[in-house]
Amino acid sequence: MPSFYKAPEAILEELGVREPADLKIEAIAEYCGATIIYGPLEGTEARILGYGDRAIITVNSAAPRGRQRYSGAHELGHWMCDRRKIAFACTDRAFAREWSDDNPERRANQYAAELLLPQQMFSARAKNREITLAAARDLANVFETSLTATAIRLVEFGSFPAMIVCSDRQGRRWFRRGPDVPAVLWPHERLNPRTIAYDILTKNAPPPGPVDIGADGWISHRDAHQYAVREDSVRVTDDLVLTLIWWRDERQLLDLDDEDSESDK
Repeated sequence: MPSFYKAPEAILEELGVREPADLKIEAIAEYCGATIIYGPLEGTEARILGYGDRAIITVNSAAPRGRQRYSGAHELGHWMCDRRKIAFACTDRAFAREWSDDNPERRANQYAAELLLPQQMFSARAKNREITLAAARDLANVFETSLTATAIRLVEFGSFPAMIVCSDRQGRRWFRRGPDVPAVLWPHERLNPRTIAYDILTKNAPPPGPVDIGADGWISHRDAHQYAVREDSVRVTDDLVLTLIWWRDERQLLDLDDEDSESDK
């Protein structure tokens, strides 16, 4: 990393941040040499202009507070990770789409998540929470962050095995699996018509909340038809649906562990 880079956890430690209420993005940005201002923006949620050791981050004043905070942290991520490029303008689509490829938007998203949803602080509050969008929304209210970023952290640091998938009409855009989900389990590249996400995207169906469906609706493993997962999907932009997949019934994962144990003998 360049010499001016500083990891989010190091910044929070230096500032003595211990509680979600202390995660003041404006003060954190000033500490890093960037001033956040709010104003009307069209076609973008936030932008950053930098020169030398200082930057100005402009955030859309019409956005909800959670979006504003996350947009500010995202632009600060650009400032800390990509300072050689002095100007970025980021749309709402970029915040939702860029969570897979290694590019400036993905790095800025990750930086913002680590800054506003610190692992230790988040894990303590996510412990034993169901892997649902309702739980993600509750945590997003606590940390004043976006639903997408909070749901990803819930999958990464929650108490139960889960996966998060972002899809459009063409299929899977990106996904993250939790640490307890084996690497052999992948979501389908194309949306299955038996999923709630498919109905939301193609039929404009309202999200019904968490629903148990056959695991083969989402998972491409050869034995997935024998198991069930709990799906919770919601539209996050006009053409994107966010889905939490929770192995509430963990038999598939346990059976995979047994298979691995047998193969090691």
